[in-house]
Amino acid sequence: MERFIDRTYDHIPAQTDFVTRQWLDIPYMEGPRHTLDIYLPNEVHDAYPTIIDIYGGGLILGEKSSHKLEPALRLLEKGYAVVSINYSLISQAPFPTQILEVKAAIRWVRAHASEFNFDAARIALMGESSGAHLALLAGVTADQAMNEPLFGQSPTQSTTVQAIIALYGPYVFDQFNAQFAENKVTPKYDETGAADSFEAQMFGGVAPVDVPEQVRLASPATYFSTEMPPILAFAGTADPVVPVQQTENMISAARQLVADDHAELHIVSGGVHGPNDYMTPAMTNLKLAFLEKWL
Repeated sequence: MERFIDRTYDHIPAQTDFVTRQWLDIPYMEGPRHTLDIYLPNEVHDAYPTIIDIYGGGLILGEKSSHKLEPALRLLEKGYAVVSINYSLISQAPFPTQILEVKAAIRWVRAHASEFNFDAARIALMGESSGAHLALLAGVTADQAMNEPLFGQSPTQSTTVQAIIALYGPYVFDQFNAQFAENKVTPKYDETGAADSFEAQMFGGVAPVDVPEQVRLASPATYFSTEMPPILAFAGTADPVVPVQQTENMISAARQLVADDHAELHIVSGGVHGPNDYMTPAMTNLKLAFLEKWL
């Protein structure tokens, strides 16, 4: 069986022909993979609440404005601006560089709010799979230093966001095997939990069970607080890539600190990994209700 880290990337672009106002490949900071794409609603308004979308791919592969952007684009017609960002893959920069890049993109959006009619007071992060992990970590550590240089062109801008939507993400990286065994789901990748798994690459190719402190520091729940943004999370019971308990436990940890409506959970019975099970009209309406409440 092919290992996740050996997969070749086949870019399937998002369907964006319906968007009459779009700007592509805009740098948000210097360096490779530091560009973003902007999609504004066709109906012109003075200011749009804005969704910054973060694709997944295990930090191994992926590209902005792929088909994984389509769940976010379904919110465009409801009056939301959508920004799709690139970030460094793990082969290009070690974790947590990617969190600092997401924060640089947030600052760029705020700094250019008047140019593109972004509402700087209403910004949400939305991510799927590893992008959900990045969205959560960036969102709950807003305006906190992570022992690294400040990235980007607008260092005085805030990185605070008002909401986070997280789809089937990994959050505690040393628990995959035990959780798959518990829910009787066979992992899609034989190397799950091992040094050559996608999740181990965050830790320099070391099995997560061997680096518990690094796993703790990479877990969003480590940074949860009563002041963190509201979270809307989705996961599927049959996901063979990331166990559903990753999302269930993350939300449970959040609810130790915030009210249940600040940590909303939707489990899809039989749902698997990938956007298809999480972009139905019903799912879109759940996202809209959440965003309308908190943005």
